[in-house]
Amino acid sequence: MKLRRFLAAAVTGVAAASFLGGCGNSIDPDTIDYSVQLLAPNEGDDIAVFETSLGTITAVLYTDEVPTVVQNFKDLVNDGFYDGQVIYQIVPTVGAEMFGSSTEDGNSPTTNTEKPIKAEYSNNLWPFSGSLCALCSEMGQLWNKGYYFDSRSFFISDMPIDDDTLSQMQDNYFPAMMTNAFQEMGGVPGVSQYHTVFGKVIDGMEIVNQINSLPHSEIDMSEEGLSSDEYEQGYTLDEPVTIEKVTLDTFHAADYDELDNTMSQDDYDSMVYTSAEEQAAIDEAISNGTYGQSSEETSGN
Repeated sequence: MKLRRFLAAAVTGVAAASFLGGCGNSIDPDTIDYSVQLLAPNEGDDIAVFETSLGTITAVLYTDEVPTVVQNFKDLVNDGFYDGQVIYQIVPTVGAEMFGSSTEDGNSPTTNTEKPIKAEYSNNLWPFSGSLCALCSEMGQLWNKGYYFDSRSFFISDMPIDDDTLSQMQDNYFPAMMTNAFQEMGGVPGVSQYHTVFGKVIDGMEIVNQINSLPHSEIDMSEEGLSSDEYEQGYTLDEPVTIEKVTLDTFHAADYDELDNTMSQDDYDSMVYTSAEEQAAIDEAISNGTYGQSSEETSGN
């Protein structure tokens, strides 16, 4: 099965199911621990170091949150699977930079079981800018459909939240803290709980952003029989970016002057406080049936 494309259904726009249901998951907003992703890693957390032809990218791995996905990645790193691979596709509209195929067409993945693995998700992980994600795809027949992943993964570059996306998030009752976090960090809300977040870039984000701006050429999707509204247009880089080597290590704060994609504790606490006030107002408006109405509408004018 060719999976070079990024399906539009899981990318563009923001559907309520993206947050509340995802791939069959029911999520209670009150259970989300945003600190896992927004704050600095803990001492000794697992990290992956990507030595690329443009420079080094370091990502923390969320081993405790999605252990199956991380273990697959670790096993493949230890086997040297990613060494020498290229970024086989970029999707600039969603900031995705894909790797994890032993061939440059993106169609030769593997796993530590040599078979696609049932997707795994965490309520605490969301596709903010800088996220490292496993590419998940729907597989199976009517009676056993599900989402699966393999070695193919992608980084999300800096993707500011535009007014249209923000409006969709509000219209679909995203919690205030979630909305504020995406506004602060950027990202792609539309892939929430579809493609599994399993890491975050903490150093080398300038390289991730650079990749998305390199000269590139459009991929011909017609051979897959897809219409343009069924996928986000993918591109190949005119000059390949190579992942020369990936190694595993552990995080030590003393090794970094500052961290990418990371809030300070004070800023995080302020966001939590502000979001709680905003959420109380939203809940009251929903209860009164006035949510989403203008001040003129609520005053009866």
